[in-house]
Amino acid sequence: MQPKNNQNFNLATPVHRHNLSDPAHPAIACEGVELSYSELADRARRIATVLIHSAGWSAGGNLLPRVGILASRSIDACTGLLGTSWAGGTYIPMGLKSPEDRLVAIMDQCQLAALICDAQGAKLLTGRVLAACPPLVLMPEPGRLLPARIPRGLDIRALRDLPAAASAFPPAPIQPTDLAYIIFTSGTTGPPKGVMISAGAVRHYIEVVTVLLGLHADDRALEVCELSFDFSVLDMFATWHVGASLHVLPANQVLTAVKFARESRLTVWNSVPSLVGMLHQIKALPPAALPDLRLTVFGGEPLPLSIVETWRLAAPNSMVHNLYGPTEATVSCLSQPVTNPPLVTPNRNVIAIGSPFPGLEAAILTADYQFASPNEAGELAISGEQLAQGYLNANELTKSRFPLIEGKRWYLTGDLAFRDPSGIYHHLGRIDNQVKVLGNRVELEEIDTHLRELSRADLVATIAWPVIEGSAKGLVAFIAGSAVKPERILTELKRRLPAYSVPSKIVPIARMPLNHNSKVDRSALVRILERSSR
Repeated sequence: MQPKNNQNFNLATPVHRHNLSDPAHPAIACEGVELSYSELADRARRIATVLIHSAGWSAGGNLLPRVGILASRSIDACTGLLGTSWAGGTYIPMGLKSPEDRLVAIMDQCQLAALICDAQGAKLLTGRVLAACPPLVLMPEPGRLLPARIPRGLDIRALRDLPAAASAFPPAPIQPTDLAYIIFTSGTTGPPKGVMISAGAVRHYIEVVTVLLGLHADDRALEVCELSFDFSVLDMFATWHVGASLHVLPANQVLTAVKFARESRLTVWNSVPSLVGMLHQIKALPPAALPDLRLTVFGGEPLPLSIVETWRLAAPNSMVHNLYGPTEATVSCLSQPVTNPPLVTPNRNVIAIGSPFPGLEAAILTADYQFASPNEAGELAISGEQLAQGYLNANELTKSRFPLIEGKRWYLTGDLAFRDPSGIYHHLGRIDNQVKVLGNRVELEEIDTHLRELSRADLVATIAWPVIEGSAKGLVAFIAGSAVKPERILTELKRRLPAYSVPSKIVPIARMPLNHNSKVDRSALVRILERSSR
């Protein structure tokens, strides 16, 4: 599906359109507050008006002004990024788990025109962060949330007290090559790496994915991920594109996701698979718990067959879709519906990642950038309209990750995969998760496949440990919520795997640590081992 060149590529345009056609229809709900499309558009226009008339709005030359969104998932967060888009700006989500140094570095790199915070984000405005802030800061209740000392020249305004827009003006014209957002990749070491996504790439993604998933105005969709995780783009903008309602579950209530979905009569569930694994582990996912769900979308990490089987019992009326995609290809770029029987990657017990979206191509590349044959493993590469423009202020990195191959621009995903003879793509894990243990190459996610099967647990993880002078000397596995004894699992692993691929020990853990995007946090597991070895 090709976007029309004569349309406004502003991400806020669908909200404006539904405000005109069906203003009373619910658009967003969070913690007992519900806004119609009319109310959501009004709040976005108020923010847009203040931004447009701020001193730094037109200082960027040919680039769109940039606005940081320091927020969790909340109505203030959503209205902040909508208001930014409405005004003709680029929004930059800043995760609440970011340390002070990272927040300051992102502000410095992006040269923000303004910063918008919700109540949780405002708590991170230390004196050092405030000193790095742009001239305009919008937030709830500044008098209560800010420290006593405010840097001179900083204009701080309360979101609730912004004046009404003088007119119901439409979103600013945005060209397809203008930046819609910049998302900084996860990780806390080294300089932050900003992925620049154009408005045209997002529009292509939204138009394709809403048709692919069959979303419609009567849907009630779940929002359960942070703005700094680009799966939120699917949650928000696909929902508003079709005129449906978004139901936001705050981060501190994630353990009640099933109860929330049932009581809110949600029809669409979007999440990473690990969230389902955690809910199953704490016994919050009984059979037939979610009868109203008609569509489930999993993405962000491999989808184990065991998660699908658990979910089908809990949501018996839901179709399940597995989406694959790196941030650099705009949220997701390959899709595989879960059929009956499901299409499973051989020897991995994970659902295949399927085939490319319309307008995109996928390929498997060998080490010398040759196109691989069917069933030959190599690096998965993506080409087409959804590719990022590159990395902010990092031309050399952009050139290396987005090379020209036979005259066409590709993105090298860093994922190991293969294409089967029918044209379906299968994910084999991160190339980074291929480690050498005592000189032998080991795929950590292959070990995880056996661990899930033997432990009958969804949440497992293998890490290289200890690592001495950059070389892995062994492996340690973690398993959450299994009644099977570790010794029994190790005995069976020794029958299935080469000796160098068998973990030296299995650590039962009451609850698997998940990061702010609800994915398994391997770095937290490393820290557990570091503490125990002191």
